[in-house]
Amino acid sequence: MLLEYLIKGTLIGIIFGIPAGAIGALTIQRTLEHGYFSGLMTGLGSSVADTVYAAICVLASAVVSGFLKRYEMPITVFGGMVILILGIFTLRKKTGKVEDKKPPKAWIYFGSSIAIALMNPGMMLLFWFACSLLKVAGPYTSVQSFGIIVGSFIGTFLWWLLICGLIEKMRSRITDHIYIVLNRILGVILILFGIGVIIDAII
Repeated sequence: MLLEYLIKGTLIGIIFGIPAGAIGALTIQRTLEHGYFSGLMTGLGSSVADTVYAAICVLASAVVSGFLKRYEMPITVFGGMVILILGIFTLRKKTGKVEDKKPPKAWIYFGSSIAIALMNPGMMLLFWFACSLLKVAGPYTSVQSFGIIVGSFIGTFLWWLLICGLIEKMRSRITDHIYIVLNRILGVILILFGIGVIIDAII
């Protein structure tokens, strides 16, 4: 039974963790600029945050879920502002790649990714959608809950392993000029996402 729900959880994680939005853009930008490890740390932070929301959904924590629902707008607006600021900084970068494969502050990428992802309580809806799509309905036993939560982490993290690996392979073929152009594109994407998140939360 554990293996069955571990597999189901992994499939849910693959749907739940499709690399899109601000974290996807950040992961690509950081992989391009600092290399595989930095991008992977960003993706790992996102996977941890996704797993937190998966755990909340599976364990049906009324207190936490109620808190997130009550304060969803201010939390989401703040998250949108963070994304917007990151987009502005990315847009203004005038340098190309950095050859340091393991920057000493890579843990900051991990922490910032968790923070940004956790500021989007709407991710719980995507998790429930994935569960519904795969017909994995609760309530769950302790073993089933463990399998789904761990599987969700594995599924989301598989995306980042794939994305960061592909970007790293392309990295050596990209000139500094292209890096600057890509930074501007990714910066605009982040800014648009940030504005979109803020408007959506307010409306």
